[in-house]
Amino acid sequence: MAAWQKRLTRDMVELRNAGFELVPESGTEVQLECFRVKFKGPAETPYAQGQWHIRFTVAPTFPFTSPSVGFVEKILHPNIDWGSGSICLDALNKKWSPVFTLKHILDSLLPYLLAYPNPDDPLNRDAAALLRENSQLYTNQVMEAVIRYAKAV
Repeated sequence: MAAWQKRLTRDMVELRNAGFELVPESGTEVQLECFRVKFKGPAETPYAQGQWHIRFTVAPTFPFTSPSVGFVEKILHPNIDWGSGSICLDALNKKWSPVFTLKHILDSLLPYLLAYPNPDDPLNRDAAALLRENSQLYTNQVMEAVIRYAKAV
């Protein structure tokens, strides 16, 4: 087993031990290179009542490069692409460090992103514009999208 596979296996065990459920991307077994993790919306955010699958795609350069991380189900957020679920977050791109773990992404980075959207660096320009122009309407539409597209917690 290569070093990146050993590290990834440790990260996956850490996720399971923390109560995260890992789901195969396809087939019946979770693969190292591409898998999903069930992720609950953070409390006290408009996303709190939803649960999504987060897709992780990991290259042999891990942990020196970040995994590709995205939402499988639709989510309304300025920094998440509506169509692909791709995430715009510096900590996953420019500021990635090998000390970060998959658990860190799910426990810290994604909850922070959902709690504090940045309309100045959008992947979803419509959501960013709505947040800037009418934050209450934005919140209402986020909650409607959670009901429609996310799995209920």
